[in-house]
Amino acid sequence: MVRRFLGLVLVGVSVFCLTGCETFNEALKQALEEGSNSENPNSEDYRPKFVVSINSVVEYPRAGDLEREIEGIDGKSVWINSVPIFSSMNISDARVVARPGNPDLCDLQFKTDRAGKLKWQVVSGNHRGDAVAFVVDGVYFGSFMPESLDDDNSDWITVRVGIDSVTANGIAKYAKKNYTHYHPNTASWF
Repeated sequence: MVRRFLGLVLVGVSVFCLTGCETFNEALKQALEEGSNSENPNSEDYRPKFVVSINSVVEYPRAGDLEREIEGIDGKSVWINSVPIFSSMNISDARVVARPGNPDLCDLQFKTDRAGKLKWQVVSGNHRGDAVAFVVDGVYFGSFMPESLDDDNSDWITVRVGIDSVTANGIAKYAKKNYTHYHPNTASWF
């Protein structure tokens, strides 16, 4: 019995020594590279970029923690309700729309999920005639009047905010990745 145990230990040690550390180092290196891929929206290391939120503009701040002052891209500040009324969590895709007559400014079209479509209907109804704040990564980019949906069957909404093309293209580029990050596939949890 002892001889058999010693024989198995000897075989195990010899296999470990003969395969070399390179095999284990390569496997470890590959596993670490896969886990630290920050461009993979399902990775723990992924940080969303160009996160959009649409917030109510506060004319007369007085609610303390629910309202905050944020700085705009132009250096001015604006008070907003800190709870977004619409955000990247509901934007599954985005397109850049060039403004006719002004190539420096772009508008956006967002494809929304079902919850996003319902939120947008509430936003466009409750804020009819009122400007809402367009915030990207915590920076105020401008205000716009939300338009109601033209077609109830369409999942695309148009946001006529007039932002620069670099920011608009960044939003369009990262919209799908951000949506995947906020709505992970439950099969990857196990």
